Amino acid sequence: MRHDFEMHTVHLPKVAKSGFNFAALGIFFSENDSNAELEDWQIEIIDNFFESMTWDVTNENPIVAEVPYGDLMMMVDTNNRWVYKGSVTTPPCKTLVYWNVLRTVYPIKKKHLD
Repeated sequence: MRHDFEMHTVHLPKVAKSGFNFAALGIFFSENDSNAELEDWQIEIIDNFFESMTWDVTNENPIVAEVPYGDLMMMVDTNNRWVYKGSVTTPPCKTLVYWNVLRTVYPIKKKHLD
């Protein structure tokens, strides 16, 4: 199933263990087809996260204010997920990535998609 937005975050350990070089997290967002049952404060966390992004900055080395990534990660359901061994999605597509893709689809506002 396709969704409006998918966010990937790649996490690098200080020391690789169990043969894996990276861990990756995928989170789906949809304007109209989310399946998350959220309270207003949780929707505010998602909104604050996307509003903190500086999408309009196009210079080579933008300086971005602190992004409330931790708030978002503490709010999402990481227990309900698919896991698999795969690779990163950009060249050179290194393998040994432990993927975690959340099953819950979170809401995103059209203004954030635009």
